[in-house]
Amino acid sequence: MQDIEPRATAGAPAESEPAAMERLAARYRRDGFVHVPGVLDAEETAQYLAEARRLLVDDQPARWGSGDETVMNYIPDAQLRSEPMRRLATHPRIADIAERLAGTPLRLFKLEVLHKEREGSAPTDPHHDVFAFPFSTAGTALTAWVALVDVPVERGCMTFVPGSHLLPPPDTGADPWASAFTRPGEMWMPRITVPLRAGDCTFHHARTVHSAGANTTQTPRFSTSAVYMDATASYLPTGMPFLDDLPEAGAETLREGAPLAGDRFPLLR
Repeated sequence: MQDIEPRATAGAPAESEPAAMERLAARYRRDGFVHVPGVLDAEETAQYLAEARRLLVDDQPARWGSGDETVMNYIPDAQLRSEPMRRLATHPRIADIAERLAGTPLRLFKLEVLHKEREGSAPTDPHHDVFAFPFSTAGTALTAWVALVDVPVERGCMTFVPGSHLLPPPDTGADPWASAFTRPGEMWMPRITVPLRAGDCTFHHARTVHSAGANTTQTPRFSTSAVYMDATASYLPTGMPFLDDLPEAGAETLREGAPLAGDRFPLLR
């Protein structure tokens, strides 16, 4: 069974765009993720990579890890700090695919620049995202993950658990981050690892369990991760301050039940 979008074969008849998109959307509904090659061309990818590098030098990146172990460094809400990153977050091709997969109008919630250092970054543990999103439609949100460099298995590409988004929500208890592989049978579901070329993109559902390997190569891994939410989403705090504090959102927006709208959370189209 083919589980990711194949690259075009020279001389093969082109599939119509509506048919290809419907096939992609059906796969997304079934598996909770899809891989779309070549969303960005080489020139665009190089420009966004240069901007990602600049942000990581000029701004103070946050760190994801514990103790001496670093999973990655990242720039949170990069779309607020960089006009090029805002353009990437609302890129017409990415926006079009995201809305067709979701089947509904979307708004941008955030974009992060992600950096796994060469040789020594720790793996990203299996998790899903839904409990980290402080908005009312988190169960239908999706993420676009764009590779800004080639990301083979050895550089920490993504692995997904197909169909995990269709399972009942887990009982998270006191630790929502420990909720992956807690549902009956989930540990034994197949997993698909998806190496990406620079400019490729994966889209995954907020409830899809996913992870990423360590970077064991001499080349740093640079990527971006943009989160999209239903256009009608309203603020629903998670109870974790570092997730619930939304920079530049304004006091009105941060009242529970207030719409997340306006220029801070732009419509994709």
